[in-house]
Amino acid sequence: MLNWIKRFTLSLFSDSVAKGSITAGFANILLTSFLAVAFLFLGIFAGQNVTFAAHYGGADDFREFVYNALGGSENAKPINVEVKNGAAEITSDGEKVLINTFEDGDDAKVYSLHGYHFVADSRNVSATYDDFEAYCVKNGGKDEITYEAYLALSESEKQNYRFAVRYTGKQKQISDYDVGGYKQYIATVKDEDISAQLKEIEDKKAQLSAEDYNNSVYELYLKAYYPDLYRATGESVPTLRGYYYGLTLKSQGKYFCLFGDMVTASFKSYSAGVITFGGLYKDGNGLTANGATTGAAAIDKFVKGMYYGSLPMLFLMDLLSVISVIVVTELVIVGGMLLCFALSKLKKNGLCNTFGKCAKLVASYTHIAALIAAVVALCLGFAFTGTAVALIAYIAFAIILVVRTCVFMLRGKNQAEPASSDSGEYGLRTDLI
Repeated sequence: MLNWIKRFTLSLFSDSVAKGSITAGFANILLTSFLAVAFLFLGIFAGQNVTFAAHYGGADDFREFVYNALGGSENAKPINVEVKNGAAEITSDGEKVLINTFEDGDDAKVYSLHGYHFVADSRNVSATYDDFEAYCVKNGGKDEITYEAYLALSESEKQNYRFAVRYTGKQKQISDYDVGGYKQYIATVKDEDISAQLKEIEDKKAQLSAEDYNNSVYELYLKAYYPDLYRATGESVPTLRGYYYGLTLKSQGKYFCLFGDMVTASFKSYSAGVITFGGLYKDGNGLTANGATTGAAAIDKFVKGMYYGSLPMLFLMDLLSVISVIVVTELVIVGGMLLCFALSKLKKNGLCNTFGKCAKLVASYTHIAALIAAVVALCLGFAFTGTAVALIAYIAFAIILVVRTCVFMLRGKNQAEPASSDSGEYGLRTDLI
């Protein structure tokens, strides 16, 4: 076992140790490939996320903007964020606030700084419906018509228009009278699925609150009346979250938004990269105004707490999309194996005269190369952001594999076939490992 550990950890650094891996079992390839993926994934994740404090600390313009927006200034009182059961109530001087520097010029004069926008809205924007406007735009032009006018067109004329939605930022109010109209329309729709869903809602009416019942009927009405709604907005029902998301797209990555259910922000790092993040509230991570202003230390703690508190969620999301790491890592590994095989043919190297042997050789140091690349990604994560960190990890991994393989194959002294490891050049049945 000691000899196997030696070969498993030192193949990247020693030709003599690497030779022993050529007659080892193919199970080593699977093990080292798995470890390579794991190391690179963790290194990229750490490089992109653990380094947040350094990027935030170096973003002077953003921190000055946040201090002004949350901590109070000559024209505005400090913001108080009280968190209870994962939801926040955002107030100033004891009163709820609704701040939107994107569309309110007076708010912009008070809270915007260095081109950054600030939003404070205590509503649960993910579940608050937007009173949107539906319309249609003529293909290849800017001419608009109402959705009702579009429905009156012939089928051939409809092909000349595309469906669109304009968010208003106003909360949709659904009355009992509205619900009656929605139900009347749904009853005219010749769709068995829609009819079945309405019947299901009616059957559960006694179990639903009045608000939930009205919302359910409204959602079904939108599905029936606007069949292209999701395609146009990415939402089954347009919400205030969609409204604010559209505003942030126009901000060039410079905003800080406090909502009743979440926080989302984006700022320019000192490395010229953009850090975009969001987080859910946790009890204890609020922001309490202290006297006339809220101190910078308290604001820093609040912002960092929001970011690092979301790391478990970010880790899970990245883990669910780990397929990209797997694909790139395995492509680099296979590329290293093919390079080794090509060099063995070029050098007429008897040591690695089959692709299987080349694969075992490269696999013997793949995981260590990935570990070093992960450390590089973590370290350079203080200087770079986002996809640049992932790119650095992959490039470092590929360079290490290529250099190590070329050094081993081109030294010109690896012609001899190593002793069979069935009895163990190192005294171990490596074909079983």
